[in-house]
Order: sequence, then structure tokens, then C-alpha cells
Amino acid sequence: MTLLELLVVMVLLSVITALLMQGLSQSLAIYERVQRRQYEGVPQLLVMQWLNDSVESMQAELDAPRQLRGDSFYFEGSSQQPLVAQNGEVQPVRWSINQRGAGGVTLDYRQPGRNWTLFRWPEGTQVTFSYLDEQGNTHNQWPPEQTLISLRPDGRMPVAIQLMVSSPAMKPLNWYIALKGRTYPRNDYRDL
Repeated sequence: MTLLELLVVMVLLSVITALLMQGLSQSLAIYERVQRRQYEGVPQLLVMQWLNDSVESMQAELDAPRQLRGDSFYFEGSSQQPLVAQNGEVQPVRWSINQRGAGGVTLDYRQPGRNWTLFRWPEGTQVTFSYLDEQGNTHNQWPPEQTLISLRPDGRMPVAIQLMVSSPAMKPLNWYIALKGRTYPRNDYRDL
């Protein structure tokens, strides 16, 4: 092998090595981006699943203190699937949206003996709840404003609860959660 052949082989090896290293570097950068995206998305997905499970299993109640009620920034009622309990164990739960000033907006959860901040959005984010009734009308509070005909809440449930998140930095998120239980409490069979 001559010196010229040796130089050609070394140049080819260095080019191949450089290409392999560049490919490895590119694949590592892509892997890190995917991992970062998953790390950022998993907490929101987990919290939304908790919210979904808790709200889907809300039940209509005859007792006024246990009936579902809320406004644009909170709702509370009796859930058969609280975050910490056996499935089917009915407990009062409360989901609330709190403005924390420079700390942004938080989604908080409370049940007896537990109080957690489950998610935090950046400052400037607008987060609200709304309630969808049987006729498809959206309300900012539940139960809807009372009329003179019925001043006492009858314990009925909304068809769905909507969580709306809007921010200049991200696409708007509208999360609808259908309540799977009965619309009216026991001893009231209008929904059957």
C-alpha cells in the first residue's frame, strides 16, 4: 500500500466517521425534543384525565348541601370517583381555578382531608368553567339563575361541564366533560 492509498483511506474513514457522528448528534437532538415534549404534555394529560374521571362520576343529589353548584371559577358536588378513595365511594369534591398574580393560574382540587394544586398555567392565561344544560344552553353558574316559579334548586345536573383555557402563547383549549349519571336525583324520574 502506498502513501497515497493510505491517505485516501484515512480521508474516507474521517468523512464516514464525521457523517456517523453528525447523524448520531441529529438523532440525539430529536430524541431530546421528543422527551421534552412528552415531559411537558404528560402532567396536563394526567390532570385532565383526573378531572374527567371525577366529573363524569358526579351524582345528582336531593340534599341541597351536596348538590352540584358552581360558577366560572369553581364547582363542587358529590363524586363517586374522587382522586383518593375507593371507586364508588361518594365524597364531596371541589375543583377551582385560582389567579395567583405573577404565579399564573392554578387548577386546585379539594376533597375531605386533601387539598392540591394540580396544574399551573402561565400568567395571562384565562381559565373558566361553564355548564351545558339539557337544551344545549351554556351557563356561567350552576344551577342556572332561579326563576320565580322554582326558587329551590331541584338537584338536577348539567349535561356537561366545559373547561376553557385561552392564552396568547397557545391555542385555545375547550375541554367538555359529559356527566354520565342521571340528570335528576333519585325520586325524580323526568330523565328516564
